[in-house]
Amino acid sequence: MKKIKEIKISSGCIGCGTCETICPDVFKVDSISELKKDTDLSQHLDCIKESADVCPVGAIEIEWEN
Repeated sequence: MKKIKEIKISSGCIGCGTCETICPDVFKVDSISELKKDTDLSQHLDCIKESADVCPVGAIEIEWEN
């Protein structure tokens, strides 16, 4: 099973809230998207990947461990 090394949210985030709607345990959107602190990312792999895939501006980058 793949593990996430890091998630980056680029400055291009438009704050649409899609990621928070799909994966509310990981993402929080005020003016832009942010990661919630102390979240076990391994428990939310599917919704994190979906959030990155559907982000309208491609602002969520997932770096996977080898």
